[in-house]
Amino acid sequence: MKGLALYDLTWLKGQKKLLMILTALTILYLVTDGTMVLFLSVIFQMLLLRTLEWNLRAENSRFLFTLPFTRRQYVQEKYLFILGSTLVLTIGLYAVAIVCQRDKMLELSAMLGVIVLELLYFSAILIPMMIRLGSNMQVWLTVIVVVLASLTAVLIGSLQETVTQWLTVIQGNLPVVFGGMAVLGLVCLAVSMKVSEGILDREEL
Repeated sequence: MKGLALYDLTWLKGQKKLLMILTALTILYLVTDGTMVLFLSVIFQMLLLRTLEWNLRAENSRFLFTLPFTRRQYVQEKYLFILGSTLVLTIGLYAVAIVCQRDKMLELSAMLGVIVLELLYFSAILIPMMIRLGSNMQVWLTVIVVVLASLTAVLIGSLQETVTQWLTVIQGNLPVVFGGMAVLGLVCLAVSMKVSEGILDREEL
């Protein structure tokens, strides 16, 4: 799997413009509002997901899957590379933000928890979808985001009082809620990995 990771890192080094934009945004957020800087991990996660599209293109997959690794190992490397890289970046951004915005430690810590959960759940959902849909994933992702945003807005509007009550309960039991969601996220990640293995096994590469 080391060779796969080096292959992905080579692709990532080629994304110089996007990496420069992320660096510029990091500096901007640190100067203006440190709590927003952690959201850059989400953008970085979306960038790393594109390695799947790149790997599974016909002209690339013909070479890639002649190398000495199984499809299961390929899936495992993708989860480790995408999730591991984004988690390392998140922790690094959090550390830098704490140094630059000492007065916002509480907000940054809360944001860190939210971003870690997002990385778990987004990886569990989007990696198998990317393997299955490939280059069409960008279109589907846009549709999914729009639908989820619309449903969320409708539900919050119609159930505003109920939502407020639930938020009060969550704030009073934050460690338990976060721990439960983290465990559920890890379970979803394990299931997602099995699903991804099954999808890739059925693909003709």
